[in-house]
Amino acid sequence: MAQPLPPLAFSLPLTGVDAREGVEIAKEAEQRGYSACWAAEVQGPDAFTTLGALAVTTGLDLGVAVVPAQTRSPFVLGMSARSLAELSGDRFTLGIGASSEVIVGRWGGIDFSRPLTHVRETVEAIKPMLAGEKSTYEGELVNVGGYRPHRSPARRVPLVLGALNPRSCRMVGELDVDGICLNQLAPKHVPMVLDEVAKGAGGSLPEDFTVMARLFCAVTDDVEGMRAIVKATFSNYIATSVYNKFYRWMGYEDVADGVLEAQARGDRDAMAAAVTDELVDDLFCLGTPEQVAAKIADYCEAGVTVPAVMPLAMGREQSEQVLWDIAAAWR
Repeated sequence: MAQPLPPLAFSLPLTGVDAREGVEIAKEAEQRGYSACWAAEVQGPDAFTTLGALAVTTGLDLGVAVVPAQTRSPFVLGMSARSLAELSGDRFTLGIGASSEVIVGRWGGIDFSRPLTHVRETVEAIKPMLAGEKSTYEGELVNVGGYRPHRSPARRVPLVLGALNPRSCRMVGELDVDGICLNQLAPKHVPMVLDEVAKGAGGSLPEDFTVMARLFCAVTDDVEGMRAIVKATFSNYIATSVYNKFYRWMGYEDVADGVLEAQARGDRDAMAAAVTDELVDDLFCLGTPEQVAAKIADYCEAGVTVPAVMPLAMGREQSEQVLWDIAAAWR
C-alpha cells in the first residue's frame, strides 16, 4: 500500500515580493493547507528576520534551506537558531550549506577555497549550542571559545545540511545531522543522493531523516514559454562552478559544457540555448495544477519528506496564484 503523501511546504522569499508581503502570503498559505515555510537566503529578505515574524504570527513549521555556513559565525548561527526555536515553540529547523563562490566570495568577501571544511567545522561547533550546551571548538577555519546559550531548550534544534555533490552528501551522513536540503534535481536523482548520504552514515538512514526539497513550480498553459524563461534564468546557476559540477553529477554533462562554452564567449542567449527541454522537464514542475501536483508527488514517492513549493512567478499576485492552485490540486 502506498504511503500517504506529506503536507506541502512552501519557500520564501518570492521573486518580486518584499518581506512584509511574504509574511502576509505565509499567513494565507497556512489557511490554504500549507504546513511549513522554509526560507532561503540569496539577495534578501534574509531568512532569520522573515522566520522570526512567522514564528509569532503563524503555527507553521519553520526551517532555513539554507544559509551559508561562512557568512555568520557559529555562535551567531546558534543564537539565532535558539531564538527562533523559543519564538516558535520549537517549530524551527536550522539549515546550513557551503553556498557558492558568488555569495560567499564575491558578495561576502570571504575565502571560498575550502567550503566543505567550513561546513563540517561549523556543524561540529554548533551542535552543542543547538542542544543548549556549552561549545568550545578549535578548528582550522572555525573557533568558538566557550559560548553557552542563555537557557536549556525544551528540545534540541534540528539541523539539516544542503549538499550538491557526492562528497558533501556523504558528509551529511558522517556528521549525523537530522536531514538534507535538496535543490534543482529530478525525482529520479533523489535515491542516488540518499544512497551517498547513507554511505556516509554507515549504510542506512534513520526513519525520521528529513529530506527537504525546494521544488520550482509554474502553473501555466504555455509550457514552452515557461521553458524559455527557466533556461534564461537557470543557465546562470549552471555556469557557477558549484552547480556546474552538480549538473554533471546529475548526468547533464553536455548542458554543463555548453553553458560554460557560451559563457566564455559572453553569449547569454547561447547559454540559455544550451539548456535542453529534457533538463527543464526533469528538474522543474510545469503545467496545469494537476500536472504540477503529480510531479511533486513523484518527488515524495522517491524519498522527499518535505516538498517545498517555490513559485516560478514574478510578484505577489502570480506567486499566490501558483501556491493556491497547487494547494487545491494537492488535496
